[in-house]
Amino acid sequence: MEDTDSFRRNQVLVRKDDSTRHRLLTFGIETDAAWLILLGYEFALPYVATYSDLPGDFIAEQPKNPAPMPAKSLAAAPAMLPLVRPPSDAEVIQSNLAWKRIEPLVDEPGLFDRHERARLLKERAAHPDGGTPKTLLKDLRSYWQGGQTQDALLGHYANCGRPNVMGTGGRGRKAKNGTQRPYQLAQHDIDAMRDVLETFYLQKDMHRTLTATLQELHERHYTYVDGNGIKCLKPAVECPSYRQLDYFLKENYPLEVRIRKRKGDKEFEQNHRSTEGSVQLDCHGVGHMYEFDATIADVLLVSTANKAAIVGKPTLYLIIDRASRMIVGWYVGFENASYMAAMQAILSLGEDKEKLCRYLGIDYDPADWVAHGILPEAFLADQGELTAKKARRIARSLRATLMNVPGLRPDWKPLVECGFAMLHQIIAPHTPAYAPDAENRKRRGAKKDKDTTLNIKQFTSLIVKAIITHNKTMQTGYPLSIAQVADGVPPIPRELYLHGMRRRMGKLDQMDFERVRAELMPRDKATITPDGLLFGRLLYSCPEAEARGWLVEGRRHRKPLEIAFDYRLVDNIVVFAPDGSGESFVASLTKDSVMFAGMALADVTRHFYDVDQLTALAPEVKRQARFEYNQHAAPLIAAAKADVLPAVKGVSRSSRRKDTAPARAAELSAERTALGGVRPQQPSARAPLDAGPTPDAGDKSAESAVVIPIGRGTDLAATQAESTSSAIPAAGKHAPMTLKERMAAARKRMQG
Repeated sequence: MEDTDSFRRNQVLVRKDDSTRHRLLTFGIETDAAWLILLGYEFALPYVATYSDLPGDFIAEQPKNPAPMPAKSLAAAPAMLPLVRPPSDAEVIQSNLAWKRIEPLVDEPGLFDRHERARLLKERAAHPDGGTPKTLLKDLRSYWQGGQTQDALLGHYANCGRPNVMGTGGRGRKAKNGTQRPYQLAQHDIDAMRDVLETFYLQKDMHRTLTATLQELHERHYTYVDGNGIKCLKPAVECPSYRQLDYFLKENYPLEVRIRKRKGDKEFEQNHRSTEGSVQLDCHGVGHMYEFDATIADVLLVSTANKAAIVGKPTLYLIIDRASRMIVGWYVGFENASYMAAMQAILSLGEDKEKLCRYLGIDYDPADWVAHGILPEAFLADQGELTAKKARRIARSLRATLMNVPGLRPDWKPLVECGFAMLHQIIAPHTPAYAPDAENRKRRGAKKDKDTTLNIKQFTSLIVKAIITHNKTMQTGYPLSIAQVADGVPPIPRELYLHGMRRRMGKLDQMDFERVRAELMPRDKATITPDGLLFGRLLYSCPEAEARGWLVEGRRHRKPLEIAFDYRLVDNIVVFAPDGSGESFVASLTKDSVMFAGMALADVTRHFYDVDQLTALAPEVKRQARFEYNQHAAPLIAAAKADVLPAVKGVSRSSRRKDTAPARAAELSAERTALGGVRPQQPSARAPLDAGPTPDAGDKSAESAVVIPIGRGTDLAATQAESTSSAIPAAGKHAPMTLKERMAAARKRMQG
């Protein structure tokens, strides 16, 4: 049982039988009396109880302590007290007035006795600033129930007003004419508004206004059918108003709920969520996390070879160290955002900066490149090129983790997203043809085509110089740590990076540029053929392949082998020995494919695509041509067979082949006569006066001088037949013998 010594003045006690709460106002150990007052009752007054019996009837109410603090801070920090709303000026004035009225009464010993209390109240009410006995009793009751302090007399104005219940109870804003009472909401109105809000208004990407929602509410739930069976809308005075619907929406659906339902969780997390904390809390230091992203630069460029040709806007990649906000890598070029451009950005970490500055015409300072060749522990990118399977080589080769943020969450890599804007702010004032997309989309916006001046080399020089400028510009809003302030490190990216490297004691990896370049090149398979190493439709060769007999073996058996290539240039590939020895060789285009030298793989692919398009109808063309040939050959062969069969009937094959040489000589002579020799020029329509005598029909020399023209469309068989019949006499000393004549001559020789 609890001891009475544990009970204190003003302590709240809870009765065991009914759990009511009472405050212990005062007690006397000698008299064994205790005065208490019931809490939570408007007209409660002090009553007396036996002090020694309190432990049997009451238990002390335990205070509501704040949540426990971590163990490491208990000794250093005092216990936290619950925060109390500071009183308003009106409440303080009310408290001072009430305290002035009851201050002479609070220390009176007989105030708790009801008979003595009535006398004291009447005497105090007779005083000019005492008020009425009823007012004094009300103030004393607040004083006793509130803990017998002056703050117990504060006016609780926060509890004023009508509770938030359904309907308006006949109140509300009146109509301007003063005759129309506001519509009184009932439970079915609440259910109707909730139904329309959840099924019509709070829908993702529907862009419905609250006015349209009110119309939908009326059309869905506040209609009737008239005597003609026509559905009609109730008058507006019999429906919830816009203000009532708006009030119900805001009271029952918090702003976060409304935004999430109408715009989605990703949109809320990106643009509407609270922004406490910092992304740097997840970063251990410099070199821990490199943010990685690409964009299209807002500058139009011209061709390097033809200054008059505009080639469009280049792709810009940036790599930014999260801890120091230093830009450590980049890529500027015409490759689309892809793995190849991303690989070039990563390779820029270890590129020879002195040679690069000399090429771009920039003064070289080693202090500008404190992050040269330093590999991070992780690359943080979006759902883009570093999600490809080929990007896994980065993790294996660089011993770096690839981290990808969810879609539509650029706020998870804010430094690189803002890095593009910072660079554009540096180059925008003086760069010709600076043309942001927002400006281009404006109606009658200025066109920058005529201002286009820079080529890719000149623009790259501007970007690299802007990166140097950013890296040595003081970031006034940077959250310097206690150690950085103690070491006197200014918030300059390159100084922060250098300080972080010293703090990390060189634990980051140093890049071997050539090895990393070879490792990051994409891999594929080529085929060994007798013509060379076939990759795609290009042929490559190297002295090692010829010396080791790969091409000779490829004539009998085509074997695959692994290669590494560069998307940007097809001139060379890296060939890995198929025996697994790990040797690699550089192969170049053969004479069959040298026409593609200097081209990108995409250009070559496009060329062969165009070739395939041109030859796509080859099977159909071949089929039609064969059909036309067969249509011509079939009747010709049939006619030839019909002519030959009567002539060879009864003649043996040996007899037909016996006189092949004379027959061939006759055919050759006919061919020479028809096609050979000098052709005299045909006489014109009007012969000249001195052209000589014209041969008449009886002149045989004219007959022998007939010219048979041979040209396009001439039938050679007909020409030979005509030449044979006209140019060669049917009978003569040297005329060839026919088959019957040769057979008759042979019989005579046999008989003689």
